[in-house]
Amino acid sequence: MEIEKKCGLCGEDSKHKCAACQLVYYCCPEHQKKHWRVKHKNECAKPYELAKNEEIGRFFVATKAIGKDTILFTENPLVIGPKWNLDEYEQRSTIVPCVGCFADCHLGQFQCGLCRWPACKPDCPGLTNGNLHGLECGILRFGHPPKPGDDPESFFEYYRYDALLVLKCLATQIGSPALFDQMINLESHYEARKGTRYFRDADERIVSYLIRNFLEPLQKLELKEGKQVLKICDRKTLHMISGILEVNAMVIPLANGREICGLYPIGCMLEHCCIPNSFYTFDCSKGMKLTFKAGRDIDKGEHLSTTYTHSLWGTQLRREHLKTNKYFSCKCERCSDPTELGTFLSALRCMGLEGDPCGGFQLPIDPLSNESDWKCNNCPVQITYDQVNFLMGKIGEEVDDVMERKSSVKEFEDLIHKLQNFLHPNHFHLLTLKHSLIQMYGHFKGFLLWELSDEILKRKLQMCRDMMRIIDTLDPQSFRLSLYAGVIFLEQQAALLELIKRTQRKCDAESPMDNKIGDVQRNYDEVVQCLSRAKAILKNEMGTQQGKKLLEKVLEALDQAESMKNMVTVSLVD
Repeated sequence: MEIEKKCGLCGEDSKHKCAACQLVYYCCPEHQKKHWRVKHKNECAKPYELAKNEEIGRFFVATKAIGKDTILFTENPLVIGPKWNLDEYEQRSTIVPCVGCFADCHLGQFQCGLCRWPACKPDCPGLTNGNLHGLECGILRFGHPPKPGDDPESFFEYYRYDALLVLKCLATQIGSPALFDQMINLESHYEARKGTRYFRDADERIVSYLIRNFLEPLQKLELKEGKQVLKICDRKTLHMISGILEVNAMVIPLANGREICGLYPIGCMLEHCCIPNSFYTFDCSKGMKLTFKAGRDIDKGEHLSTTYTHSLWGTQLRREHLKTNKYFSCKCERCSDPTELGTFLSALRCMGLEGDPCGGFQLPIDPLSNESDWKCNNCPVQITYDQVNFLMGKIGEEVDDVMERKSSVKEFEDLIHKLQNFLHPNHFHLLTLKHSLIQMYGHFKGFLLWELSDEILKRKLQMCRDMMRIIDTLDPQSFRLSLYAGVIFLEQQAALLELIKRTQRKCDAESPMDNKIGDVQRNYDEVVQCLSRAKAILKNEMGTQQGKKLLEKVLEALDQAESMKNMVTVSLVD
């Protein structure tokens, strides 16, 4: 494995290398000092090294065995801002992120006093922070925002939050040229994007919008004053930044449920794998600081890997997302297996011959081909990829519709019942619906725990167990799906405790406890196991409000389970 003998800062051929790690070369001492400040201090003398090959590009490889939970590196973002790829409903929402702190605020209520973009309050500290709104505020002042009473459509057209992150990246060259150079040298796939719908979309939605509203007025003033604020400010650069964000930006979940994006030059170099060996967390209390940790024991020679897609998406959806946004096709062990490690997360029910179901499931013949036909694992029936895509498109629309609306418990139940006729019970669309339904059972009016029938209570419990079996296969250490699994464990133990209470009441009223002792003890042991596992996996989510709140609920449930222990013990003794 050969390390490139090029300067880590400027890329020129070099002979001198870092004395500590012997892995990075420099053309001169000045560039070594600069590179140390902006990047290399987070890499140097680590249990891994940076390598490169033609197939993968740059990647990190372990130089010695790395233990589970080892912190691989921490990194502050080059820039953070609103998501660059907003959904249509987000683009047209009157609830928008404050430009200073990303808190929810109402369009037209409060503004930054200088550029007049929406803020949560006039004195929001983020408005003057040079790492937040201070980056782009001076450029946004050249715009002409709509006035109260103007056509409401003009507000949505002017306040384009999906363009702000590109502008922030462009503006880094004003205060920190070295950081801008580091950012602009990240992979943008500029040539590959040209001519695609993503390029055309970015040209109108971001590039033309920024030039028309802010950059052309700035350039006119620069010409008039004979001063240059932005040395680099052309369409190609804006498109390159759009590509850099498309390929490298990481989504950061906030406590208010909103998502923003951050650019982390080291973090984006980790290789993707659908069954990764490391994971990352963000600390919202420390400027969205990124921490990468080993999710399991990593052997010497292994590539460090994470996942840039959702672990509970099916293979086709994951690979399509990666091809579209990261410009590569994943060929990992999971993607190569039609059954996805035996979970059947993408499998369809076979309709059999002449509408007589055979009990088997349709699986892709070649899961690494987007145009593969599918074949039943129990009979000769095959279906084309066009048929699969049509069916999945229709089902996806129905699932999205139920998830986006304030749907009732019955609507979720009905859709699950309907889709089970077409999908494997473990199918990822069914998992999405079931994860919502287990939280509705026990919390929605008319479906509180004590109101649930025995049948529904046991159904909730079985769904929890089924989902955890899948998670334990795809994410056995629960480091990628910790929040998702934490919710399941919390709902599972609640159902078990309610079952224990019912068993005890029934025995007190109708029959001796003797024949139920084993059930009660097993259920209680399962409660303790659920909460212990939830407590352990949530330790990696303490940088997020969601993780902290979920852990508080887990600890409360542990106290409740402890008090229940006395009741269970008395029942068993009696």
